[in-house]
Amino acid sequence: MGGPAGEDGTCIRDYIHGGDLAAAHLLALEATSGAAGHHLVYNFGNGRGFPVLEAVAAARQVTWALIDVMFGPRRRQDPAVLVAPSQLAGQCL
Repeated sequence: MGGPAGEDGTCIRDYIHGGDLAAAHLLALEATSGAAGHHLVYNFGNGRGFPVLEAVAAARQVTWALIDVMFGPRRRQDPAVLVAPSQLAGQCL
């Protein structure tokens, strides 16, 4: 299963703003409209991962809210690092 990936012991994840993700989906739809039979698969992400606790700390800082964190063992199917390679989307869209 492998151990934790981040320096703080948490998994690394690729976070993207919801508005950016929605805009990327619209660009992908526009790029494929009228192109019958032509399909590409795009990954949308920032291409860089951050430890989960770092993301929680950032959310606490911008919201000034206490965000509870519950620790538990990583599920077997969860990779230690999950980062989206988004170069194709950047080139084509």
